[in-house]
Amino acid sequence: MYNQNFDPLSIKYTGTEEVVIKSLKREIKNILSSYVGWFDTFCELIQNALDSVEERQKCAEKNYIPKINILINIMDNYVAVTDNGMGFSEEQYVKFLAPNFSFKSGQTRGHKGVGSTYLAYGFNYIQISTKNNDFNARGVMSNARNWLDDENPAGNPRVVPDTKDTKDDFYKTIDQGVSVCVKYDTNTYPKDLSWIKVDDADNWLKLLRVKTGLGAIIENPKIHTSVKVISKQGKETLSEMEGIRYLSIDEFVKKSLKYTDIKVKFDKLYKEYGAEYRIPSKYCNLDSIYDMWNYNRILEEISLDDNQKILINKYKPTVYFCYVYSVQIWNKINSVLKLRSGVNALYGGIQLAANNMPQGELIQIPLTRNIGRQNQAHIVVHFENCSADLGRKGFQKEITDLAKEVARKILDGPLLKMKKCFRKNTGTAPDLMREQKLDEWKTIMLEHEKECPLELINENFFIPLKQISITSIPTREQDVIALFNQLIAGGVIRGIRIMSTNERFTYDGLYKIVIEEPTENHIYNKITNPLGVSEENVVDILDKSPHGFSSYPKVLEYKYSLDGLIEDLESGLKNSNDIGLIIAWNAGQLYKKSFYIESLLSEDNIQLRQYHGVTHRLLDISNNEIVADMILLEDLILYLNNPNECALQQEKYDE
Repeated sequence: MYNQNFDPLSIKYTGTEEVVIKSLKREIKNILSSYVGWFDTFCELIQNALDSVEERQKCAEKNYIPKINILINIMDNYVAVTDNGMGFSEEQYVKFLAPNFSFKSGQTRGHKGVGSTYLAYGFNYIQISTKNNDFNARGVMSNARNWLDDENPAGNPRVVPDTKDTKDDFYKTIDQGVSVCVKYDTNTYPKDLSWIKVDDADNWLKLLRVKTGLGAIIENPKIHTSVKVISKQGKETLSEMEGIRYLSIDEFVKKSLKYTDIKVKFDKLYKEYGAEYRIPSKYCNLDSIYDMWNYNRILEEISLDDNQKILINKYKPTVYFCYVYSVQIWNKINSVLKLRSGVNALYGGIQLAANNMPQGELIQIPLTRNIGRQNQAHIVVHFENCSADLGRKGFQKEITDLAKEVARKILDGPLLKMKKCFRKNTGTAPDLMREQKLDEWKTIMLEHEKECPLELINENFFIPLKQISITSIPTREQDVIALFNQLIAGGVIRGIRIMSTNERFTYDGLYKIVIEEPTENHIYNKITNPLGVSEENVVDILDKSPHGFSSYPKVLEYKYSLDGLIEDLESGLKNSNDIGLIIAWNAGQLYKKSFYIESLLSEDNIQLRQYHGVTHRLLDISNNEIVADMILLEDLILYLNNPNECALQQEKYDE
């Protein structure tokens, strides 16, 4: 009977060299098999750099600035990440590429000892440069990936001293630290950096803030990050950021509010006015709602069973969520980043995170009703006191299940109550006979416009006088009409063309919405074009209509005060469904019974302006549907003369 003590771990590396090498190859292949993500290279390089600078930050002098530089050379197909952290000792330098070997603690991002093995043996070129007061080296290892698949290699790949410069010039600017460069080729995954389609530094930085440790859930404001990109054509771009933090939805959409701010406002309105309070325009027509909650806030906001509460207190999750009115927002973000079709940056689902960085792919939110909403919410759940398994691919089942339950209850509970704040996409039913008469009028005027156009083309006219010829404030409807037409002729209002003024028909006139080149005439600028439209809206329209946009005729109503139109609507003389634009001197008071007004002169609502010159929108108080656009000339004049005073005046519409 065998009666000797032995160490199973040391036995693993005994025997013939061939047996040991085959065993090591199997071990390395098992490690590589867990790295199947396109961004895994970036994740490993960046997490090592972050761990290093944060380690130095603990003991460094006060003026130490942690720095990380990411060089993405698409032209030469390599990535290099450089940090001014600790640098390697000799022992670390010669051992850190070995399988399952790590000098890190469990509190760091990469402490399992497999990431560096992936970087070394998953590719055919890796360069490592390191320097500090105790040790200085630069080495390169080649053909490691090919060796792994070679049944009869000539020898094991070795790290040899490299006489060439460090690939990343940023390395020359640091006093100590590490620079690691990995090259892609046809035998590696990924194979080609250009596949993703992103070729500029700004967009790469945004992308890395979703896919890597740069997307810190708990922000570290002291780390300076720079991304340098060399495109396929050799063009260099640079983007820098102070601090590391997860990419936020409000960096892409025009109107986004924190859930907490909305809730505080609604609670205040409820106490003052009861359940029938009206939502102020600032909190309407939102593109997205977002927030970040710690584990105590999670316990306050959603109902969990006793076992789930125990897990919450054990893992202390932090949740960041963004909830969008439409999945088109995600598509828009992908378009802005110029991502390859089928690759998403932010998208609907659950992003698990640990060690202060996102881990693995998105998980579907398990809704049981109105399941389309699961694609409208991006929810990051960050856990403490845990790590993903080999290669950052998965978590324990109890953690994954808890994340799903937390995400589902946030979406079905607090966020569901906020859907009323989102932009609306519905309409009202038409009155077919009335619309037929309107259509006949519009058809007649289109023919008249075609057969009898009115043009005045002479470079000596329409020279700007920078003043209006009406010398006093309007006192009746005819003054309003005259002033409005002067503002159009003078280029103050640029998005409208008048087709007809009619004294016999029910309504006052017809107009067209026009958006055409030069685009700067229509794009909003706080100083030079304050009545303009957001650049995004203008570009979107002209992309779809490259020769300019001209709408179908719409109905125009003139009034001295909006009170006059409200009386016409109440008497049945006119129908709000017919009217596209209202021109009035002021809003009056009668509208408050059935409608409310949303000011587009507020900076919060600029993106809601669809064409140049519109100042307000009239909405139905019963269903929050848009009734008509408005140009209130009194407010328009005040806005152009004194925008700060006008901003205060606009608050009256939220009362």
